[in-house]
Parts: sequence; structure tokens; C-alpha cells
Amino acid sequence: MFEGLSLIKELAEDDVEWILETGKEHRVPAQTAITQEGVRLDALYLVLRGLAEVTVASGGGRRLATLGPGELIGEVSLLEDRPASATVKAVEPTLLLAIPHQVLAAKLVAEPSFAARWYRAFALILAQRLRQRVTALTQQLVRDEAPEDPYADLWQPLEEALEDLKTRLNAADKEARQNGRIGAATTAQIEQRFASCATRMNDILGERSGLDEHVRDELGGRVKLDLLPFVLLTSSAERVYCKPRGYAGDYSSIEVIYQNQGQGSGRLGPLIDRCFLDLPAAKAVRNRRRLLVDEIQQTCAADQAAVRITSLACGPAEEVFDVLAESPDSSRLHATLVDFDEEALAFVKNVAIQRGVLDRLTLAQANLIYLAVGRHRLELPPQDLVYSVGLIDYFNDPFVLKLMNYAHALLRPGGRLILGNFHPANSSRAIMEYVLEWKLIHRTEDDMHRLFAASLFGRPCTRIRFEAEGVNMFAECVKE
Repeated sequence: MFEGLSLIKELAEDDVEWILETGKEHRVPAQTAITQEGVRLDALYLVLRGLAEVTVASGGGRRLATLGPGELIGEVSLLEDRPASATVKAVEPTLLLAIPHQVLAAKLVAEPSFAARWYRAFALILAQRLRQRVTALTQQLVRDEAPEDPYADLWQPLEEALEDLKTRLNAADKEARQNGRIGAATTAQIEQRFASCATRMNDILGERSGLDEHVRDELGGRVKLDLLPFVLLTSSAERVYCKPRGYAGDYSSIEVIYQNQGQGSGRLGPLIDRCFLDLPAAKAVRNRRRLLVDEIQQTCAADQAAVRITSLACGPAEEVFDVLAESPDSSRLHATLVDFDEEALAFVKNVAIQRGVLDRLTLAQANLIYLAVGRHRLELPPQDLVYSVGLIDYFNDPFVLKLMNYAHALLRPGGRLILGNFHPANSSRAIMEYVLEWKLIHRTEDDMHRLFAASLFGRPCTRIRFEAEGVNMFAECVKE
């Protein structure tokens, strides 16, 4: 996900400005082809908004991948100067940034330094894809045929934990067939074993384990091979893994985690879903909703005629609806909710209409990359609070700095920016990354202090809070 951001990360600021100035926005209706297998492309595309699917004729038209905002289309054709190797079709109305091949090729020839940065970025993207493909192929090999397992000592404790969990799950399935349900004692045992297995994974596969990345990828691939068939029986975890909106933490996935109802298919699906929803990471997502309510209520309590807040990448925005429903001070509140996903904003609008609070909201569909680099602007009065959760975990430091600076410009003097980020203490990190493919950038308190100090705020965080699980960190800085 966000390959476009990986590309931009390796480029200089002037390079990024050139791309944005040279690229032309291209709107593609739903069910319209962006590329056709075997047909040459005349541009490289960056998905700004919407969703596209990748298919090849040899695959019988089956969807091979889903591309969401931040993904690249046509980069291999550009490198090889060959026709497209796959058909990419818009699943819904999609906005692209098109960079003409001819113009890009001329710049690569004319400016060797730009070319060096560009090709380095492409090499890193393709290396990441190759690593993922090698891991997938490794999972398909029959382990018994390997003469010797170089990771046997590391794999043994993971294998033991997984076998114990699978044995208990199979017993629970048998119990459900015989009795029509899974008993409370069996449920409690499996929930405990699932949590223990997730912790064991994190101890061995986490960054703090000291293992090389390729070793962690190899072991993580084996864990995924064992657990994924069970995860696909669930409702919430299966959605996170399949990423129907192009990324794991879309508004609907967050809403399902908020609802906190273990659901799924078959006899085991609801039980395994319950185990996922009880992981510290899922609890942290629910906890942060209450924490944000407290922060918004604190802002509403200020002695002023109007209170203005902005949520960047708002998702389902349930914390705003909570405040409007329960806070006596919310009568002065007006919230601007920004998201690139049209479907997320449609969901928010529908809820607002049902609750009779649409007049208290401004819904803005905007690309945060454009906002951060100044290509697009939102004309807003000075804001008392700007916040975002579940956003900067996907972004590298240079873009987080740009977002901080953008938020700084939105705030009135004395206004606050609050940014949520997963902390390295997240004990669910390994299962998120290796089984659910939910990869995030985890940051420490020092990281957030450093970023705020380097931004227009010009100083470290004024406050850092954690939700009850200690997984989600919230860094605040006041505009002087």
C-alpha cells in the first residue's frame, strides 16, 4: 500500500513539486479500464481517490489485487517500455494523477540526479514486491522436503503455540457439532491461547527481537500459512486482511471494530473473530474513540462563542457524534471532517442526517497529500483543535512534517494539534503485520517530540497521552 508515498519519500522536494505540477488529474468512471493487458500506456498513474482492480487473462478474470489511494499503475510498463501486463479497471469512480511517459522520460534523460533518485525509489518498491513474492512462494513449499530447517530452533516455540491453538480450535469445532454450541469454558481457553500465541509471535518476530528482517519474514510467512485459514472465517479480521477499500483501516473496518461483535462464518468464525477483537490493538482502536471524545469535550468547554475542530482522515467520525449526543457544551461546536474516501463521507453524512446534526458538520473530500504539499487548500476559519488518528501510521516522517505544518496553518494561536500513532509497545504488532498484512509505522515518544520540534510548531509535544492498552499514543502540541 501507498507505493506512491514510497516513491515520493526518495525524491527531493523540487522533484515532488515537479510531479504534482506536471501530472494531470484524470477522472475514471466506475467499471472503466485504466489499462488494458497488451496495450501500451502513455502515462504513469498515481491513484489519488477511489479503487481499482487488477486482472490478467490467464487468471480467468479473477481479481489479483486491489489498488487504492497512493498506489502506482503502469510503473513496470514504464521501466520495461512494454505493453501493460495486466488490465486495471476502476471499481468505483476513481481520480488519478497521470504523468505522461514522454515528459517523464525527457526529464530522466535531462537530469541525471533526478533519474538517480527516481530509479532508486523504483528499485526499493520492486524489491519490496519481490520480497513479498518470495515469502508467498516459500509458504507453498512442502516443508518435509527440505533437508534441514535453518530456523528450526526459532520456529519450534511458534510451532508449539500454533499447534496447541489449532488442536483446541478443532476440539471446539467438534464440540459445536455434537452440542450445537461451544461451551463457555472452551471459549475462555481458546481466547487465552489465542492471546498467548499473539504475544509469543510478537516476542519472536517483533523488531525488538533482534532478528534480521528476512528471518522474521520467513517465520512470519509460516505463521500466516497456519493461521490464515482460521482468520478467513471471521468477519472483522477477514475484512482487515482482504482490504476491500484498498487499505486495512478503512472507515468500515474501524466501524466493525467499534461495534465489537464477534461474527463470522461456520462454527468457529464468531469465536476467532472474538479473539481478534480482544487483541490489545483492537481494544486500543475502541479506547481511542473515548479519548478523542474527552479531548473534544475539553475544547468545547472553552469560554468562546464558537468552537471549531477538524478531523483529518475522519473515517466513521463516531467520536464527533458521541460529543454531539452527550456533551451539553457541544451546541457551539462545528466540525470539519476530511477524508479522501467518498464512501466514508457518504457513511458519515447518512449518520448525521439520521441524528439531525448535518448542519453541525462540514464534509470535505480531499486528498491529504495535496493538502500537505499545498496544491489544494481548504478555506476554513481558524480552528481550535485539529486531530487525526489512524493516519500518520501509514506515512513516513517527511510527510508527517508536511501534515503538521498544514495543521499548524489551520489552527488559531493557542489551538491544538493531536496526532495518534501506534507505539512500538504494541503487543499485537506481529499478528497485524505477518498474518493480517496490516503494516504500520510505529513511533515512540521521542519520535513525536522530534517531529513536532522540526515542524512549524518549533518545539516538542506539549503533552503525550496513551489509551488504556498503552498501544495508541496521542501527541499534542499547542500553537504558540
